[in-house]
Amino acid sequence: MEEWSVYGAGVHILLEGYPVIQYYVPYLSAIQLYIDPSRPSTSQRRPGEESSTMSSSSSGSNDAIQGAQSHVEIGDAEISALNRLSLRDRPKTETRNSPAGQLVFEYFEQDEPSSRKPLTNTVSDLASQFPALTTYRSCDLLPSSWISVAWYPIYRVPMGPTLKNLDACFLTYHCLSTPSNGTATDSLPFRGFNIREFDAAEMPSKLALPTFGLAFYKFQASIWNAPDVIESPKANSLLQEADNWLRHLQVDHPDFRFFVTHT
Repeated sequence: MEEWSVYGAGVHILLEGYPVIQYYVPYLSAIQLYIDPSRPSTSQRRPGEESSTMSSSSSGSNDAIQGAQSHVEIGDAEISALNRLSLRDRPKTETRNSPAGQLVFEYFEQDEPSSRKPLTNTVSDLASQFPALTTYRSCDLLPSSWISVAWYPIYRVPMGPTLKNLDACFLTYHCLSTPSNGTATDSLPFRGFNIREFDAAEMPSKLALPTFGLAFYKFQASIWNAPDVIESPKANSLLQEADNWLRHLQVDHPDFRFFVTHT
């Protein structure tokens, strides 16, 4: 992902009948982390101890990060000022406890695409600004925890004036949790989503994040269709899944709202 944030991720497509590779840079669009408050507190771990892949070792900005809000209640002095960043006009009593679990952190990108930092830079900034994030593992999170990545085109190979530019942009949605066996998820409004379960002892060091939802902007299905495969129904189905997910969580995702109103 770090390499993609610098050089882009290559996607092979046919553009006007010619094979090209379109490169996309990922950006963090949104993230919400939910936990079960009845479980042993993850705040007993120090930042960086048994942590997830987010690391605070990178030189992130010390400025307040727009669009981020922590709901973590931790007594450590180094993160006692987290609650100063309350950038969403929603009472904390409303967001703390819900059928989805206890919301402990959320971030929604507000900047224009041209002003955004790539994904790994933003994650490093968040980890630096909010050290408590590094205390959470994927198995600590509930299935309602999710991340959305925005993919914007930067260049293609080969270049040249004979082919028109490809402006399609995408939002992908991914679940962040790996619930341990026996975790009760029936009370959550996400029973329709295929979430694989792991025992904590069997947790792999790296986890794939399958896409369960999608939104797109300036998308032309004919360009992206593989031979003998019609992708439009699948894309529309993933769009509906993303919409259902956000409705269940009662989340206003700014990028999603823009994509669906400008498609």
